[in-house]
Amino acid sequence: MLKNDLKTALHDTEILTKALGFPPFELYLLGGSGGILAGYLTRATRDFDIVDLDYGSSIGRVLKPLEPYDMIDLDLAVVPPSFKDRAVLLPDFDFLRIYVLSREDIIVSKLGRLNERDFDDIKIILPQADLHCIVDLINEVLAGKLLPIAKKTFINNAITVMEACDVQDIVQQLKKLRQGA
Repeated sequence: MLKNDLKTALHDTEILTKALGFPPFELYLLGGSGGILAGYLTRATRDFDIVDLDYGSSIGRVLKPLEPYDMIDLDLAVVPPSFKDRAVLLPDFDFLRIYVLSREDIIVSKLGRLNERDFDDIKIILPQADLHCIVDLINEVLAGKLLPIAKKTFINNAITVMEACDVQDIVQQLKKLRQGA
């Protein structure tokens, strides 16, 4: 889906939410769809990545227009706990409050899995991101409840990306973090 397709699906979700009598709620988007909607990326994507805010099981009824979507479990994913502080409210919606995670939060979230598409997205987003904020968010994630093996993979992925993007001062900071992780 392209940006207009993503917006249409979100507007359809608003319409369905109202029609079924659901109260307004918040959605926090990340991944490719979030990056596209916020203007960080210009590619197409097949799905929505939504931060799971412990929605009730009935929420699936109103999220049908967003299929396929992934609910991102904050206990399992690499999303900084303070993501809401930096999220950007999308202005095109009048009933639902739809946010996109910041550039920095999306970059950090992609470091957990770091497939080829994630790596490509990070290289596009990174030049406009606050590198020091990214280091702070990596610290925040490392201080959280990730399993030791996940922490190791996460910090190694972060170092790999920063080395590939030739951000040497950040690489040195991350290597110090790895020693403490």
